[in-house]
Amino acid sequence: MKKHNFSFDLNGLTTYTDEVGGELIAKAVLKGKTAEYVKVAPGIKGTQSLNLLDSTLGVQDGACGWSASGTTSFVQRDITVCDYKVNEALCPSALNDYWVGQQLNAGSYNETIPFEEQIGDLKVSQISKFIEDKVWGASVGAGDCFEGFKSLISDSTAGVVTATGSVALTTANALEQVDLLISFQSEDVLDREDNIVFMSNANYRKYVAGLRAANYFHYSPEEAGKEMITYHPATNIVVAPAGGLSGSNQLTLGPAGYMVIGTDLMSDSDSMRIFYSEDNDEIRVRANWKVGAQIAFPTAFVTNGIA
Repeated sequence: MKKHNFSFDLNGLTTYTDEVGGELIAKAVLKGKTAEYVKVAPGIKGTQSLNLLDSTLGVQDGACGWSASGTTSFVQRDITVCDYKVNEALCPSALNDYWVGQQLNAGSYNETIPFEEQIGDLKVSQISKFIEDKVWGASVGAGDCFEGFKSLISDSTAGVVTATGSVALTTANALEQVDLLISFQSEDVLDREDNIVFMSNANYRKYVAGLRAANYFHYSPEEAGKEMITYHPATNIVVAPAGGLSGSNQLTLGPAGYMVIGTDLMSDSDSMRIFYSEDNDEIRVRANWKVGAQIAFPTAFVTNGIA
């Protein structure tokens, strides 16, 4: 007969309190409004090339002989992701003199905190907002390692088209201003199914009010099947708000599939951890993630040229 010792010595282990872990940062990255529409490229550690295929088709009259024409080219645009993190320390004993202290476990050895799941969800929402703001507003000149969509879609040197005659959007001119963007878009991408106009939430509300004023009640967000989204009348072009454009009058139009958010969701570091640190006698919140942005084909985009 064998004797088994079931007296486990767990003194070398710390209490593991994280219940949702690796899902949280992935959720934060994908929760942003912009990420619902654009391409998300995972697995990027630093700088990675987006490998793009382009072609010029050379069609000729049929005849004998061979006359080469047309080109097929492989081009690259680099996407860089920046590292960000959250390090927060929470002391359970600091809660003892307040109402929330009643939610602590009995005794003086508190190795968990109340409302841990709610705290995790709140952090996810805050990180999501941070990411949404960064993918639009990041600027190398401001200390970031990449340029956000707002800057990328303002770069006329890369081939982005500015719709001349554009003015700040109002309820009265909202439909006209979106029509103006469409009139400047390259015919090569006009028939794509993923063309989208991004604008700030404030301008989107003006746009919706403009739809109502023009009696386009059937073009409501509900008809589009998603919250806060609609289609521009008589087109297949989506109009949607982007939180990252808050405070900006910039309007952008282009294929959503050409807008890329880079991240490292597949990395082991891309999780939020809420754990007890025995050495410091405190609960620690840790999150690490990477994010960046790039435009695949700038010539497919139009902007109103307004900051």
